[in-house]
Amino acid sequence: MGNTSPKDKYLAVWVIFFMLGLGTLLPWNFFMTATTYFRNRLKDPLPTEVSANQSEATGERRSVLESKFNNVMTLCAMLPLLLCTCLTSFLHALVPQRLRVMGSLFIIMFVFIITAVLVKVPLEPLPFFSITMVKIIIINCEIFIS
Repeated sequence: MGNTSPKDKYLAVWVIFFMLGLGTLLPWNFFMTATTYFRNRLKDPLPTEVSANQSEATGERRSVLESKFNNVMTLCAMLPLLLCTCLTSFLHALVPQRLRVMGSLFIIMFVFIITAVLVKVPLEPLPFFSITMVKIIIINCEIFIS
C-alpha cells in the first residue's frame, strides 16, 4: 500500500491555517503593540503640590498596575484561550457553527467598539486596568468558541 497524501491544489489548507492564526493573534497584537498607551493610562496621577524637581524624579517610577500590565495581560489572554480551546473541542457539536462564528465576531466587534470608546473616556487607573483585563478575557474566549 503506497503512502500518498492528498493534494492541496488551491492551497486551501494553508489559507485556513493562515486565517486561524490571524484570527487568534490579531486581537492579541492589538493589545501587545499598544503597551505605551496602556502604561500611560495606568500611571498614578501626580499630587498637585509636587515641585518640578520631584515630578521629574517620580516620572521614572512606575506604578504597580503599570509594571504588572504585561504579565497580567498575558495570563488573562492565554488561560482563557487554553480553556476555551479545550472546551470547544468537546462541545463544538452542541452549538451550530454559524451561530458560533457570527456570535463570536459580533462579540469581538462589540469589545473593539468599547475599547475605541474608552480611549476618550477618562478613567482612574484601577477601573481602566480591570475593564481592559475583562476585555482581553472576553476576546480570547470568543476566538476559540467560533
